[in-house]
Amino acid sequence: MKVIAYYKNQAKHILVLGDLKEEISQADFLFEITDVHSNLEILFIESFILPAQIIEALAILKEQYSNETLKIYTTTDALSQYFFDLRIPNFQLYLSKPRRPQDDLEGLGNLSEEELKELLIGIYQIYGYDFRDYRLESLQPILSEIMFKEDLLDFDRFRTRVLRDPEFFEALFLKLSINVTSFFRYPDLFRVLREEVLPYLNSFPHLRIWSVGASTGEEAYSLAILLNELNILDKSIIYATDFNPLVLQKAQNGLYSLATYEQARQNYQKSGGLKQLKEYFQLNNYYARIEPLIQKKVVFFRHNLTTDEEFNEFHLIICKNVLIYFNSELQKSVIELFKHSLHRNGFLVLGRSENMLRNSRDFIKFKEGLNLFKLAAYRF
Repeated sequence: MKVIAYYKNQAKHILVLGDLKEEISQADFLFEITDVHSNLEILFIESFILPAQIIEALAILKEQYSNETLKIYTTTDALSQYFFDLRIPNFQLYLSKPRRPQDDLEGLGNLSEEELKELLIGIYQIYGYDFRDYRLESLQPILSEIMFKEDLLDFDRFRTRVLRDPEFFEALFLKLSINVTSFFRYPDLFRVLREEVLPYLNSFPHLRIWSVGASTGEEAYSLAILLNELNILDKSIIYATDFNPLVLQKAQNGLYSLATYEQARQNYQKSGGLKQLKEYFQLNNYYARIEPLIQKKVVFFRHNLTTDEEFNEFHLIICKNVLIYFNSELQKSVIELFKHSLHRNGFLVLGRSENMLRNSRDFIKFKEGLNLFKLAAYRF
């Protein structure tokens, strides 16, 4: 994490090497952009994510410079797309590779089960991330796409690169972490939480909620908004976890595209929202930022369902569309973890296509049409 500044051709150039996570490196960057110059070029080299303070500084720069006098360059897909989502123009620099026929990509779909298992075992032994019990059919298309993009069509070469090159593995890891989320996703579920579940849980002096596979934070912040409208946010805390540090940093930033905000506004109304959603966001020409009142009640941290244990007793656990990527044995293990992590009067929410509790003796369906459950021994 370094910031290097120099002048060339009547322009100031700032190089950022890696992700700006440490306060000192952030301060260096902010210092270098304080004075307005005739031309400014900023290059982010191997940066995957940046904190909100830096994103806000770039938005301010856009107001000070024209598109001709401010140039922002990136070298990673992740940061380039993040900038575009937040309406920050940038140019992605990368070495072009010769394109292969589409038939080559289709041929990669024939990776053997033994090859995939050997790779996953190696990843676990070297890096500590456990994908061994993921459904292989869900991983194969991701691996095939990366092999094709990186021109590593020989699986032995690909496996060697993954296991010996930590930076290459990091890029692969970000792809293996599947992130699909939105604010107030499944509005009918949030309406039931608003009208039936949370009023019941309000009888407790404190509420602890776990948003599993929180991704970029939309679900966790939706829960915080809901709790605020029920006047129980002050006594609540939401733990939002994911095993992907990139999406967790995005979640902590609390910055979302204006298109995401517009979709959130529609879902919020359908879920029974009591106010205008804009009361919970700070809006500008580039993005929507979640209000600090909401943001401070959500705690984000890394947690891996495949290796980590329970860490609290929760009144509500929401884990939507995560278990579908696990095999049946890992699904059973995670359900057992949830069982031991729930308060005896707590609730569990799964994704709509996750039917592994259909014949469970430990959980009962609380609401027909939704995968919303309570512990069976404490039915009321």
